[in-house]
Amino acid sequence: MGSLKDKRFRYGTFSTAMILVTVALFVFVNLIGGEFNRSFDLTQEQLFTLTRQSREFLERLDRDVTITFVSPTGQGHDAIAPIVTQLMDEYAAASSHIAIETRDPMINPAFIHEIAFRAGMEQGIPNDSVIVQHGNNVRVITPNDMITIDWHMGQPVGIRSFDFESEITRAINRVTQGEPPIVYVVMGSGEPAMPLGLETFLEGENFELREVDLVMNEVPEAADILFILTPQRDWTEVKAQRIQQFIDDEGRALMAIGFTPVDTPNLDSVLAAYGVALGQYPVIDTNPDNHMPALGPGLGGPGFIIPGITHHEILDPIYQHNLRNLLVLPISIESTAVGGRISASSEPLLMTSRAAFALTPGDDTANIPGPFELAVAVTDTRFVERQETSRFVLVGNMDIISDGATTFIGQGNYQFILSSLHWLGEQPQGIWIPSRTPPGNAPLMITRMQANTMVAVALGVIPIACLAVGIFIWLKRRHS
Repeated sequence: MGSLKDKRFRYGTFSTAMILVTVALFVFVNLIGGEFNRSFDLTQEQLFTLTRQSREFLERLDRDVTITFVSPTGQGHDAIAPIVTQLMDEYAAASSHIAIETRDPMINPAFIHEIAFRAGMEQGIPNDSVIVQHGNNVRVITPNDMITIDWHMGQPVGIRSFDFESEITRAINRVTQGEPPIVYVVMGSGEPAMPLGLETFLEGENFELREVDLVMNEVPEAADILFILTPQRDWTEVKAQRIQQFIDDEGRALMAIGFTPVDTPNLDSVLAAYGVALGQYPVIDTNPDNHMPALGPGLGGPGFIIPGITHHEILDPIYQHNLRNLLVLPISIESTAVGGRISASSEPLLMTSRAAFALTPGDDTANIPGPFELAVAVTDTRFVERQETSRFVLVGNMDIISDGATTFIGQGNYQFILSSLHWLGEQPQGIWIPSRTPPGNAPLMITRMQANTMVAVALGVIPIACLAVGIFIWLKRRHS
């Protein structure tokens, strides 16, 4: 019994008990951690976390969707795989209708080939792509869709933005919505092709874009909306009649028509029927708050107008997300005094400041003072029932659809086009999720306060705590 009172025995017993307690505490913490797995996104742009817009959309989701990440085992892209895999977990946690999986293309070639065939991707599906499926509807998001690269002199110089969440959420929205509205881009009078960036954006928002030559063909019966761009020559009488007949028959159209040096009486006659007309001269705005600052020769200045916006449902997303629009040397939209239908009305959307004026050629003293309306929403109602039957949006500029404008102004112009199409089709506004700025080479972005807190804990709290425990044990043993 004497040995039980020996100091060495007591110290050994105490040390053994402390080791057992430490092991038990370690096991307990790991069990709790496994049961309540939590991680914290400390990146400045919240790259690994879903936005409120996605979470609200997923709460309303009532259809089953499968998200598949295509990546070779252990060989995923360093800038893509970690973010995508974490976001997939976030999607699954946000909705019981989301199932996630990862497929190795070397192990599952038949699956990859089948999806590529269904998606019409003859070149196959690149590694690090995301596949979103609902029933027979499938959407493939490639790495090029999820990452925007900055280029200089034909060479990639860095990553401008990450679009992982926005692309995946839009894909879920698209595959679950059913048949997309069909937008016909009008051709036949020297109109330019739809910019690839805008076309890809609208297809991702569940619009199907096709082309139609209205000089040679009737408006297709499948057309929901006509997208009309600046012609190089006037419409033919037949084309003008077809477009006006389409709009009269409860049709919808989005027109982005800028300055053209040729006379366009047939085009003008269609607009005049609804009480609007295109201005004759380019507009500039000398108010510094309403134009881009000069960035170089021919880039920026009063001709690069950032218009003011009015209160209209088309512009609600622009307000909500604090976006801006950019128009380069637009022309004004004017109301015609005579000739317009009494049942038609227009509402301004984009406007200049009072410091704007239209540039008349050859005589600066004849410049026309502003302000000017640069975009309008036109509606036509039946005279008796006062029921809205026709709608179109008219913008006095082609740069509203320019891919290049997004470089300077962000996605404000894209959002204006998207919101206009939703208004024309009487659809609810879409899901807008901003791009994320990559953190560069550092995967962890923290604030100064967070950094100071971590330093204080690492260099102050933890050492002091260890010292206090050591002193306590030493004093305990000394007085035993």
